[in-house]
Amino acid sequence: MKGWIILAIIGGILYYLYTETDTLDEPIAEVEAIFQQAEDKVDSMTGTQLQRIDNTVELLKTDIKDRLSTAEAKALESISQSQATLNRYKDDFCGSHASRHPIFSKDNQTYICDQL
Repeated sequence: MKGWIILAIIGGILYYLYTETDTLDEPIAEVEAIFQQAEDKVDSMTGTQLQRIDNTVELLKTDIKDRLSTAEAKALESISQSQATLNRYKDDFCGSHASRHPIFSKDNQTYICDQL
């Protein structure tokens, strides 16, 4: 019984130090860095990495290619080069108060935004 009480007191002290002070922040960061290094090493040894495959852009291109003019097709190709350009397009031209794209027609812009 005495051992459980001592263990509870130690646990309470650690909880207090973790939540109320900055005393344990540095040691915790060091341990997390060690775990991250070990995880990176295991990942590099196995050579496997998880990659998310997003086919929405490819499906969009095949769906809408008949509706687009050549200028619109080139603009869609330039927009879909990377995820960053897609996100920028969504931020600028998709939504209820978005501005109109200079190349896409209003219907095509709405369709592209709906598919993304």
